[in-house]
This record gives sequence, structure tokens and C-alpha cells, in this order.
Amino acid sequence: MNNNEMVHEAHRIAEFAIRLDNDLNGNPRYYIPAFMFITGVGGWYRPSYAVKYRGKKYGAGWVFQSYVLANDLYKSLKKDKAKFLSVAAR
Repeated sequence: MNNNEMVHEAHRIAEFAIRLDNDLNGNPRYYIPAFMFITGVGGWYRPSYAVKYRGKKYGAGWVFQSYVLANDLYKSLKKDKAKFLSVAAR
């Protein structure tokens, strides 16, 4: 996946994001379903910079704390791509 594809993927994932209430410090938070982050073998993975969603309203997923969600998703995809490539090279 090249950089241009990662940018489009980040924007596609951001379209599925659901805005949650701000955290205690006033930072915006977004819920993203777990199925948006699937490995090539079909398993889920925890994206970088995300924490587990602990509520019951939306189901399994991840919470990103972000002012510019698409940029943070791009950074997460870029970091995860490097992580998966290093694991595959072993």
C-alpha cells in the first residue's frame, strides 16, 4: 500500500467514525468499528494511537482522540504498515 492509497484509506475509515462526547480535558473523541482494521488473514488488530471502546452502545471498536481524524488515521496506518512489514520479514 503506497502513501496515496493510505491517504484514501484513512479518509474512508474517517467516514465511518462516530463522534463521541469529549474527554474530561475537552479533546474530541471518535469511535471506529473494529472491522475497519482487519489484517490480511482476517483478524482484527489494535491500531496505533487508539484505545479500546468500552461502551456497549456501538459494539467492538477503537477510540481515537483527535482534532484532525484523517491525519491521525493516516499516521496510524503508516506506523502499522511498518510494523506488519517488519513482522513478515522475520
